[in-house]
Formats: sequence, structure tokens, C-alpha cells
Amino acid sequence: MKNRFHYILGLFLIGAMSSAQAAKPTQVVAEVNGQAITLEQFNQRYNWYVERFKFKMPKKEFLKNLIDLEVSSQEAMKQGVSNEEKMKYDYKVLLSQHLLEKEVYGQFDKIKISDRDLKKSFKESPEIRASHILFKLEANADAKKEEEIKKKAQEILDKIKKGEDFTELAKKYSEGPSAKNGGDLDFFTRDSMVPEFSEVAFKLKKVGDVSDLVRTKYGYHIIKLTGVRDFKSADKRRLENQIRVQKQKEIYEGFFSKLKKNAKITINESLIQD
Repeated sequence: MKNRFHYILGLFLIGAMSSAQAAKPTQVVAEVNGQAITLEQFNQRYNWYVERFKFKMPKKEFLKNLIDLEVSSQEAMKQGVSNEEKMKYDYKVLLSQHLLEKEVYGQFDKIKISDRDLKKSFKESPEIRASHILFKLEANADAKKEEEIKKKAQEILDKIKKGEDFTELAKKYSEGPSAKNGGDLDFFTRDSMVPEFSEVAFKLKKVGDVSDLVRTKYGYHIIKLTGVRDFKSADKRRLENQIRVQKQKEIYEGFFSKLKKNAKITINESLIQD
């Protein structure tokens, strides 16, 4: 989580957001205590980000990062940073980093995770094991093609209901990467799969239960529940990491929420629609 914050702040090393460097602020996306973030500045940073990381972050989320940077650098200025430091680096990034080191990162090291936390996290994020048989359906498939795929999937489901071996049928008919393993997906959490898949898989009651056909963006699935992990055998390291990340997020967001509560911020989101 700490690395993530370094990473976010690092995005803005392409230039400080000082009004002296900007064009006339005829179109202002946001203003923080009188400091404008112009549309030109926003687009410059956003386009650089997309080009550098090959990922189109939602523009509203990107603007939130810019505002966080601005409000934290202003707070750091209030607390005092030397002129020498300002000359060496992009001063807004430096100031924000200085403030985060002082006010936020130190709290990360104090996070304690109890057995109660682990049990609560496990209850909220259980793990099951399942196998599936996938019948792929291309995104541009017409109704006739979909009906063909669905009919084929139903025929295999009927074979399973009559007692034929799920694993062997998966090896023979599944078009997913797990086919060679008899469709085995190992243990997974609810958010590891697409919602339509998880919704059905986590409703299966007993090990050995098989679903009806499940439609997802990948095609049609037949799902078999093969295991349910209890707390004793749960991946404690995964749970600890999950809890730690959540607590770090709460500290980080709480810090910025407090800063922004005491700042005068105006936003014109109509200029940055995705």
C-alpha cells in the first residue's frame, strides 16, 4: 500500500502545478484554496499517464489524485519546507511526500491484526474450490450460434446428471485453460471470478453439487463444487495482507478526507467526462 502511494505521487513528476507554468486558466477543472487545476494541466497529466502505463484510469479518479496532491502539498507548506528542497525537486510532489511520511506512513507500522480480525475477514471473504466446463461463446456471436453452444452445453449437463464423470467430461469438452486438469479451478474467493460465475458457485450447498448452465461473458459454464475451506485451513497470509491493505486504505483516505474537509474545493466534472 505504501508503494502504491509512492507510485501515485510519482505520476506527477512531469511538472509542478504552479499557475506560473500554466496557460491562462480559462477552463478550470478544479480549484483548491484558490489554486487552479486547468483543463490543459489535467489533460497533459492524464495523457502522459495513459501513454506511460497503458491504462485508462477513470478521469474522475485521476482528478481525485490531483486534488489529493494539491491539498497535501498546501498542508505541507503550512508546516514548513526549506527553499533548498523546493529547488531540487518538483515541489508539490516533494511536499506531499514529506507530509505523508510524517502523518501517514508511520501509522502503517502500528497496524495490529488480531485473530478476531482474521476470522471476520474470512467470514466476509470465504474460499471454495470448484471445477467447471466452459463452452466458449464469442462476443459477436449471433442468436443462432449462441443457441448451438447452449444446446451442446445442455447435452453435457444431461450426461453429468445421468452419472457420467465430471472430470473426464471437462477434459474432453471444456474450452477453458483448466480443461487439462479436469476443469479444476483450485480455491478462490468470490471476487476472484466474474459476478455471474461467483453468484452461482457460492450458492452450491454441498461438495459434489453441480449447477445448471451459467452464462457469463466467456460463454456457458457448468460448475461443480469440490471443496469448502474452513478457517483452520484458510490462507492466513492472504487474509493478513487483505486486512492490512484495508486498514492502510482507511488511514490514507481518512487523512485526505480530513485535509479536504478543511479546504475550499470546487470541481467542474463536466469538463472531464470519460
